Amino acid sequence: MKMERFAPIERSVGTIEPVDEAPMLSNEDIASRILGFTRVCVALAGERLEQAALSRGWLDAEGRPTADGHALILALTSRDSAYGVYRMPV
Repeated sequence: MKMERFAPIERSVGTIEPVDEAPMLSNEDIASRILGFTRVCVALAGERLEQAALSRGWLDAEGRPTADGHALILALTSRDSAYGVYRMPV
């Protein structure tokens, strides 16, 4: 069963609207997802995952997600990318 996040219930109308934003993730969760996506990108290149993510600007030298890394995961987990080649599960 897939869980969806919902906006606050409108008391006057009584409806619930799905929220179209990624769930709140810790930096460790985001870094893990970045490395998972990087694995798909460099599967045959033989490049180390951390180095590949660093060279693409998704992780910094300490292994923390950069603004571009956050944007990558947000794009991959949003509904807008549902029909893309790769969609990361939420």
